[in-house]
Amino acid sequence: MAEQKPVRRKKHRKWPWIILLAIIALAVWFFASTAKVAQQSLSEEIAQRRDIVTYYSFEGNLIPQTDEIQTAKESLKVKELYVAEGDPIQAGDPLLRGTDGTRLYAAHTGTVETLYAEVDDTLQPGSQLCRIVDYDRLEVSVSVDEYDISALTEGKEGTVYLNALGETVPGMVTHISREATSEGGVSFYEVKFGVDALPQVRSGMSVEVQVLNQQALGAVSLPLTAISYDEYNKPYVLVKSGEEYGVQAITLGVSDGQNVEILTGLTEGDKVYYLSNDFARFFAMQQEMMGGMGR
Repeated sequence: MAEQKPVRRKKHRKWPWIILLAIIALAVWFFASTAKVAQQSLSEEIAQRRDIVTYYSFEGNLIPQTDEIQTAKESLKVKELYVAEGDPIQAGDPLLRGTDGTRLYAAHTGTVETLYAEVDDTLQPGSQLCRIVDYDRLEVSVSVDEYDISALTEGKEGTVYLNALGETVPGMVTHISREATSEGGVSFYEVKFGVDALPQVRSGMSVEVQVLNQQALGAVSLPLTAISYDEYNKPYVLVKSGEEYGVQAITLGVSDGQNVEILTGLTEGDKVYYLSNDFARFFAMQQEMMGGMGR
């Protein structure tokens, strides 16, 4: 008679269920903690009216608007000079007289920086007479890319900040080149800004030119730190009704990098709330993934 083998009973392993319950408990604790941390980290901001202004900014160096070498147009032997190096001169002032009585006159206003002609010199057509530089009318030449050039027109005003002096003087667009240079696949155009020089302003000084881009004066606005974005990159803020926080969609306008204009969704004096640190923002993001924070 064959020996009957004992029947083995299946053992029910409890440890997978214990691990699952531990994970669920940990998840509940995690999201309860995140809600507490996020709520404690909320900061308050009030929508206020501000002037928000943005500028195009360019850098360069001052150079004289006039820096010209005047030449003779006909043959002449110099009899007398009326100017010396360093003399101020106006366009139309006499420069020199020839032996035949002919006088030559300055073609530009400025300072006689270099005098090439001397008494008894025989000049030929094209001979250099002098170099005239106008240090009272300076300009700065900057390169403007093809995306910004449409915002500039001749005669448009701006400001020129003198780095060495810490002062700002007015400037104006005097020339926009029609020819472009290419760099990295982008076209750049030379733009010149004229500057009325102060007594202490010198040619060669480094400057920063600013020209108005956009402005929203007296606009309802918030700091950028108070703005959040949803998964579709749509801006919103948190508002409070009673003890509950809710999401308010908003439309943004001009921003200066610190504050932003609120076109719709808020009015002056409205209070909004935001997460004031990255740690809390991380926890809030986890909650957004699980369905939203107190919506």
